[in-house]
Amino acid sequence: MAKIKLKVVGFPEKPDILQESIINAENIQEIIQRIESKYPPDYYSYTIFLNGTSAESESKKLSDGDEVVVIPVISGG
Repeated sequence: MAKIKLKVVGFPEKPDILQESIINAENIQEIIQRIESKYPPDYYSYTIFLNGTSAESESKKLSDGDEVVVIPVISGG
């Protein structure tokens, strides 16, 4: 497993959900499972960036030092 930096930027109406931590994860799918276990998926949708680029594959293997950023998708009208 890789040791990565995970940033959860925040979710609508939940200003307390802002964290940065170092975690061990094998791939993006594992990170998604962690997030969905903490925050019910019916509440939000999100975009995930890996090292500054949109993460295209949930099965992408992570490497030590990677940075994963989770950002909620917010729409307005």
